[in-house]
Amino acid sequence: MKIITQTITLNAKLEKVWNFITKPENFPKYVYGYAHGKTTSPNATGIGASYEWYGKLGPFRLKSTEKIIGWKEQKYVAYTGELFGVAFNSSMDVKEIKQEQTILTVSIEYKVPIYLGGKLMDFFLIKWIIKEYIKKSLYGLNEIFNE
Repeated sequence: MKIITQTITLNAKLEKVWNFITKPENFPKYVYGYAHGKTTSPNATGIGASYEWYGKLGPFRLKSTEKIIGWKEQKYVAYTGELFGVAFNSSMDVKEIKQEQTILTVSIEYKVPIYLGGKLMDFFLIKWIIKEYIKKSLYGLNEIFNE
């Protein structure tokens, strides 16, 4: 599996950042490519919460399914899921560095299946798309918190 990690410093208290990034209704506001979705479990947050998200990648309509597999309040949240046939594990970690600043680290571990081109497709396309989507998602959070 490949791992991509990116970090951003946000000008907000940790609690404010955490509350925003973990509320499912906020996902389309900052997760690049997510247009709309829904919670598919009784609980909206915490271990076991699950979601379906819909969006687009160029001309392709995408469906993502995600489930929270790790949760430490105001520290980190970890997901497992699938997007366009690509299985992934992702996490968001938050750490307060100053009274009004929080570091957010996003990591995505994924594997492109053979039927989608495996390592070759990953090298030429998938890893670049994932990096760009993380970058644009973090840019969205930057717009929200650093303006």
